[in-house]
Amino acid sequence: MSVAGKHFIGWLAIFIVLAVSQTKAQPSFKVGGKVFTSIEKASQQPDSVIRLRLKRRGLREIPPAIFQFKNLRELDLSSNKLKYIPKELYQLEKLEVLRLTRNRIVRIDSGIGRLQQLTYIDLGMNPIQELPAEFGHLKQLQFLQLWGTEITWLPESIAELPVLRWLDMRNIILTESEREDLIRMFPKTTLYLSEGCNCVK
Repeated sequence: MSVAGKHFIGWLAIFIVLAVSQTKAQPSFKVGGKVFTSIEKASQQPDSVIRLRLKRRGLREIPPAIFQFKNLRELDLSSNKLKYIPKELYQLEKLEVLRLTRNRIVRIDSGIGRLQQLTYIDLGMNPIQELPAEFGHLKQLQFLQLWGTEITWLPESIAELPVLRWLDMRNIILTESEREDLIRMFPKTTLYLSEGCNCVK
């Protein structure tokens, strides 16, 4: 086997290990009810829409039609091309599960604090650098996924969330000091962190 072939197999093995570790770490949380995968069909009975999944649709913005689904409890917009979250989304105050992983979102506004029924939020693989202090208003939040973002600091208000039990911040470059600060900040929360570095920021 060529040297290039051996390198490829080596990287493939690393990728598989990472994928397996991510899968094991993922919590299982689901909302009951019918899953809609079409805006058109959901719009025919807006009051009955509890779960909506629009993964991998190439969306560059959140379709305004979604904001009419006032009973929406689970929204999956992962693997699209979204750059921002419009304020209208924060009016869906019954949301419990929000999946926005693998988009291009750079900022989370203070309006996120209105989603006080939120139990699970996945913001992984977005170029987000910080979270607003209003995250501390999410008193029902149990699972917070920040894997692969650019966040290295969290607002102190998050440490006061009463039922937060799972926080994923893997694949984020943290110094040893930042890593230790997070461990102290969340003594009762299961943390997933990459190894700290001795780098200077």
